[in-house]
This record gives sequence, C-alpha cells and structure tokens, in this order.
Amino acid sequence: MLRCTSVTIPNSVTSIGDSAFRNCTGLTSQTIPNSVTSIGNGAFEFCTSLASVTIPNSITSMGTSVFQGCTGLTSVTFPGSVTAIGASTFQGCTSLTNVTIPGTITTIGGSAFYGCTSLPSITLPDGVTSIGASAFYGCTALSSVTIPNSVTSIGASAFQYCSSLTSMTLSNSVVSIGSSAFQGCTGLTSVAIPGSVTNIGGGAFTGCTGLTSVTIPNSVVSIGSGALQGCTSLTSVTIPNSITSIASMVFLNCTKLTSVSIPNSVTSVGTSAFQGCINLTSVTIPGSVTAIGASTFASCTNLTSVTIPNSVTSIGASAFYGCTALSSVTIPGSVTTIGASTFASCTSLPSVTLPNSVTSIGTSAFYGCTALSSVTIPGSVVSIGSGAFNSCTSLSSVSIPNSVTSIASAAFFGCTALTSVTIPNSVVSIGIQAFQDCSSLSSAVFIGNAPPNASGIFGSNATGFQIYFFNGATGFTSPTWNGYATVNMGTYSPIPPWLVSAGFAYNADLTSAPNGDGVSLLMAYALNLNPTTNQSGHMPQPLITGNQMSITYFSGSAGITYAVESSTDLSNWSTTGVTITGPDANSNSTATITIPGPSCFMRLVIAH
Repeated sequence: MLRCTSVTIPNSVTSIGDSAFRNCTGLTSQTIPNSVTSIGNGAFEFCTSLASVTIPNSITSMGTSVFQGCTGLTSVTFPGSVTAIGASTFQGCTSLTNVTIPGTITTIGGSAFYGCTSLPSITLPDGVTSIGASAFYGCTALSSVTIPNSVTSIGASAFQYCSSLTSMTLSNSVVSIGSSAFQGCTGLTSVAIPGSVTNIGGGAFTGCTGLTSVTIPNSVVSIGSGALQGCTSLTSVTIPNSITSIASMVFLNCTKLTSVSIPNSVTSVGTSAFQGCINLTSVTIPGSVTAIGASTFASCTNLTSVTIPNSVTSIGASAFYGCTALSSVTIPGSVTTIGASTFASCTSLPSVTLPNSVTSIGTSAFYGCTALSSVTIPGSVVSIGSGAFNSCTSLSSVSIPNSVTSIASAAFFGCTALTSVTIPNSVVSIGIQAFQDCSSLSSAVFIGNAPPNASGIFGSNATGFQIYFFNGATGFTSPTWNGYATVNMGTYSPIPPWLVSAGFAYNADLTSAPNGDGVSLLMAYALNLNPTTNQSGHMPQPLITGNQMSITYFSGSAGITYAVESSTDLSNWSTTGVTITGPDANSNSTATITIPGPSCFMRLVIAH
C-alpha cells in the first residue's frame, strides 16, 4: 500500500495509466495538469484520503473505477470535454456531497455513484441518454434527482435503496425502466410513469413502502416479476389494457391494496401475483384470463368472494390458500384440475360445487376448510388427493361418484362431523388414514369389493362404527373385518346405502315415514329429500301458466322409475299428452300438459 501524501505530475504527462495511484491512502489532493488527456481505469482507486479533484478541460476520456473507494472525496468538478462517466467511477465514495456534471456527458456508467451515501442531489444534463445499472445504488441521502428529456433508459438497480428519494418524475423520452431500478426507495411516495414507457422491469419498485398509488400508462406492454412487490402503502393501481399478462409476485404483499380490476387484455395471472394482499376485498377476473398461477391470491385474508370465468382452464397450487374470509367461489366448467392446496385454510368457505370438467382433486386442496359443510364431487373426478379434505371439521356428508378410482391417504382425515360414507365400486385403492379421526363416522358402506390395503384406513371413529357390504363382494369377512364390525346387506340395491347414510337401518320399511310428515322413506329417497326432517312442504307442486300445467321434480335417484300422469276426474289417470323435459344438470325433470278443460290434475308416480 502506497503512503505518498502528494505527487506532482509534470506538464509533459499526457495520460495517467491504469491504477497509477491506486491505494495511495495518504494522498489528500491532486493537481492534474492540462497536458493530460486521459485517465486510466482505477487511476485513483482507494485513495481514501483524497478530498477533492478538479479535472482539467484537456481530459477527453476517463476509464472505469477511476475514484472508486475514495471515501474522503467530497467534491468533483467535471470539464466540458468529457462525454461519459465510466462504470464504478465514484463507487464507494461515501463522503461525496457535490458533483457537477457538464452538458457534454451522454452516459452515466453502471455503478458510477454506487454507495455514495452522502450525495444529497444530482442534476443530469440534457445530453444524458442512459443511466447505467446500479448507477446510484445505495445513495441513501439522495433526495432529489433531475432526469432530462434526453434519457431513454434507466438501468437495472439504477436508484436501488435510495431511501431518501421522495418523488420521481420521468421524462417522456424514457421507454424502459430496468429491473429493481427503484427497489427499496422507501421514501418514494409518488412516481409519474410517462406514456413513452413500454417496459417496467422485474422488481422495479419492490419495497417502495411509501408509494401510495401508481398509474401505469397504456404504452406499457410488460410489467416484470415483483415490480411492485412489498409496496405496503399502495392502495390503488390502474392496470392498462395494453398488458397481456400479470407476472409473478407483481403485487406480492401489497398489504393496503383493497381492490384491483384486471383488464380484458390479460390472459394469465402469474405465481403469487397478489399473494399477501391482506386488505384485498374484491377482484375482477375477466373472461380473457386462461390461467391463474400458483399462490396467486394466497393469504388474501379479506377476499370474500371470487368468480372464476369460463376462460380459465388451470388454477395453480395454493392459488387461494389461506383466504380465510372467502365465503363464495364459482368454479367454471373449463377447469379440469383443482390443484394442491388450492383452497387450503379457507376457513369461511361453506360449500363448493365442482363442475363436471374436474377430473382430479389435488393434495390438500381443501385442507383445513373448517366451515365446509357440503361439497359436490362430479362424476368426472377420478382421484381424490392426499389430505384433500383433511380437517374439514364441518363436513357432515360427502357423495363420492362412481368415477373415482382412488382415495389417497388422509383424504378425509379429521372430518369430525362426517357421519357416514359410501365407497363406490369404482374405487380400487384407499390410502392409509383416509378416514382416520372422523370421530362421528358411524358407518362406511362399500358398494364393491374390499380395498386391498385395508389396514389403517379407518381409526378413532364413532363408537359402534360398522362396515357394510353386499353379497358377492370379495375381501370382506363377517362378523369382523380388520377389526371393524361388518354387516352383510344381502343383494345389492342403491337404497340401503342411502338409508344407512341417513342414520336408518339398511333394511328399514320404505313405506314408513319416521318423522311423521307423511313423506315415506321411499318418496324421500326418490325425490332426494332429507328423511330426518319434515319434508311435507318440499313435495313437487303443479304450476299453471296460461293453458298449461307443469310439475318439476327430482328424477336422479338410482333404481327409481318416474312417471307423471294426468286426469280430469281423479279416477282415470294416463301419461297421454304429458311431455317431459330433462333431466337438467341438477337432475330435475319437468312434466307439462295442455289443460284440456275446466278440471285437470297431475300426479307423480314412483316405483322401486
């Protein structure tokens, strides 16, 4: 390390070479004669005692890192002969408070003023066209910057961690804002993005915790990943129609954002785009969106409802994870898969209807949905993933369709309100602990054969828990099977499983009406009514419209024959003239007849 305190450069010298005075820690001042035309790379690098420098007009070129690490340098005056400030020229000059940049400068190099923590302001002349990457990175005292109309690009991390910067006005000449350009500018409260900007780089405003609002002009076609991540004061944002995709983590942890409208131009919403936006209460997803990324709305704890348009074909894993206020969700018929943890911990979600397009329910898809009391699993689903409904403590009943071939481990673990379950004959595998700790589960009805991996499927169920099966089913033993009590229900019929699930004996008298409402068990089964409560007011009723009479009824119960007859005298009944439409998506059919005269009656006839 050189200890020189002063050096006289003679007038015969025309250039100062690379690292010429590097590490001259005792050098406090330096006069550069007018004969010098160039200063090499790192010429005064780490001259930590150098306090001020005047660069003569003879200088036409300066290398990189010329004054890097000159921690004592407080003031620099550039001559009008220099056209560029090289990369890292003043990097680490922590005492620099005053810099005069002439109008001849066209380029501010990468890291030019990196870490100049005492620099309070900077005025860039009209000739500057580009601000290099990390040019003012970490200039924590920088509160004011004038960017001229000549600047077309702001490099990556150009003003990153300039925590004293309170506002920024960009000229109409700027077309791109580099990644992390203003990241960590915690004092920045507003920024005007001009209509000339086409690209906002990833992380451009990440961690700008004082930024309250942003208007993105229609010129912008892409917003990079995490561009506004962690802007915890951001309450509103306007996304223009020029945007076609919302990148990952763009609004991650924008905790004060209350609503957002996604324009019709957007086709995809990226991973964690709105994750952690805890005050987001509503979001409009347009019909242009085809994909919702993983964790897109995860932990949006105040989001109460969401409608997913028919254009969406995929919903990523954990998309709505932890949306604890979500009480309503509409899943369209375009979605084929409910991903892993998609709605996990949505503790206010009371019910879910899955469309017929869904073929699989992913791992932990509804894990911890403690308010979920009912779920409709369509006949398209072939697999129920591990822990899919784990800890859904309000789920009292579930209908597993014949399409399902596998129920994975812990699928219904801890569903403490579940009282009965019917396993269709399509199921060939059931994972360990699939129905473990279902403390209210009193029965499990198997339509087909016993699963090959029987041990550990059930456990800690209701007192008196029993397994039911039919004649011809293989793998079961009586009176116990794998330690569980078993009941052979004889010849197969769809009604015994229904009776057991409702809490009746599998061979109960179908003509009886146990709750005294006059609706027999057979009628309740046929019309999909709850046989344990009074259903007299829920029976189908004829409706007269003009000269037509109609009756709408549930017609989807297996093993039941439905017929609608009409009469004019209550003695002679016939199906002649009765037109039946349906069943619809809800298994409802409607019978209609033209009223033939002053007297007309209709009745629903069921047979088993």
